[in-house]
Amino acid sequence: MPSFDSHHQPDGRLLQSGVKFTVIPETLQSPFKDHFPAYYKGLVRAEPGGFVIHPKFVNNAEKIYNMKVRSDDVWIRTFPRSGTTWTSELTWLIMNDCNFEEAARVGQPIRSPNLDANYINHWDKFAAEGSFDTMDIITIDEIEKMPSPRVLKCHLPFDLLPPNLLDTAKVIYVARNPKDAIVSLFYFHKLVNLCTFTGDLETFVDYFLDNKVLWTPYFGTVLDAWGKRSHPNLLILFYEDMKKDIRAQIKRISTFLNKPVTPEQIEKLVDHVRFDKFSKNESVNYTKEIKAGVGKDDPNNTFVRKGQTGGWKNHFSPEVNRKIDEWIAKNLEGTGLKFVTELNDQ
Repeated sequence: MPSFDSHHQPDGRLLQSGVKFTVIPETLQSPFKDHFPAYYKGLVRAEPGGFVIHPKFVNNAEKIYNMKVRSDDVWIRTFPRSGTTWTSELTWLIMNDCNFEEAARVGQPIRSPNLDANYINHWDKFAAEGSFDTMDIITIDEIEKMPSPRVLKCHLPFDLLPPNLLDTAKVIYVARNPKDAIVSLFYFHKLVNLCTFTGDLETFVDYFLDNKVLWTPYFGTVLDAWGKRSHPNLLILFYEDMKKDIRAQIKRISTFLNKPVTPEQIEKLVDHVRFDKFSKNESVNYTKEIKAGVGKDDPNNTFVRKGQTGGWKNHFSPEVNRKIDEWIAKNLEGTGLKFVTELNDQ
């Protein structure tokens, strides 16, 4: 099979997995390239499914697709900014007998790596230009050598992951209402230099709904997981349920993983992920990476940002909100899936 190096764009050739990646033409042109200057090679779309990713991913798609899944793995899948870090921390601690000392000593990106973190841009180019220091990013080869049990996370759809994943390992899918996910992803693009966005939120929403933002379409992965919700190896969590009653969701995770936790451990877990502590926890909040230049050092826009449900009300105009409501209604029609977009107590 032909490979694609960092100097060439995918040209529509078929990968072993049966997925075809093609460049999205508009992402090589203005105004997109002005709004997203970090994506100087544009973005690519995978078919079937329409998943949008950086061209660098194409070189590694087969390696991820052919990963050896272990029966004691736990894979956490989300749309970005939907509770990935939060759920990964709880899951890793439950799987490792609530070893808080180890969790504090070793950063979450190392002990619970993200499969697609390497492939949102050309890290080597930015490091060579001095945009930031070389970071400890776990490669797929290194993930393959990690001791069991592994707690892995990603934002990839099922059709880009090992085909035996769901029948072999435990998978937790976390869904967050799309309105808050859009706002959080917008701020992520304002924070992280690898995917800088220079426009305003209304413009970002247009790109998002048109599936021209990294990791879109939003409903692609969410509805794919929702359709598999009866599989015994899949647990679907909702961000809003975690906000409403984190103890109940910790118990659900514990039961799903067959890893009992005591009432005392549950209280320690609740305290550990309390927002005011979690946002200051350098093991999970990417402070080191941001200071090294991966992101902008802005106290008003941090990796663990607000963690609220309903924050979208402070960001969307009535017109933009109507547009999003129509998009949500169209995609959820007949699915039985509903989202909570506001919480009184959180």
